[in-house]
Amino acid sequence: AMVNGEKINFTEDRAVLHTALRASKDKIGTVFVDDEDAIKEVHDVLDQIKQFTEAFRSGHITGYTGKRMRNIVSVGIGGSYLGPEFLHEVLKTEEEGISSSLGYSLRFLANVDPVDVERTCADLDPEETLIIIVSKTFTTAETMLNARTMRQWLWDFMGD
Repeated sequence: AMVNGEKINFTEDRAVLHTALRASKDKIGTVFVDDEDAIKEVHDVLDQIKQFTEAFRSGHITGYTGKRMRNIVSVGIGGSYLGPEFLHEVLKTEEEGISSSLGYSLRFLANVDPVDVERTCADLDPEETLIIIVSKTFTTAETMLNARTMRQWLWDFMGD
């Protein structure tokens, strides 16, 4: 049922697409959810992520004032926090991960405690900071509150 894209998450009335996230491009056209090709959608987004990350790393994507971004704040709760943090921890011990991250700072904001928000942003330059909101549905109250808080942090810096 999961492999076929059937809606087996009855609580949220949605398909469980873990397998689609891991499927290779040659599986495009094999899993459909609500008449949409799930694997094609996954690979379209993966291609967009690759383009974005390459442009970010090369400096073609800059901050609001044109400065190169060197700080990244990942905002997420639960698995949207734990998954990226676990990956970050693993890559800190891998040669390619170490060399690719030189010159960058990655921080995680995983709760709505104002003190944690302050600690996360305390010494960051908004001109050089990318905020990434990580969420499956973008409906989790805590994640969206932190997203609004981080947006306000950036707006306070930018002014009118």
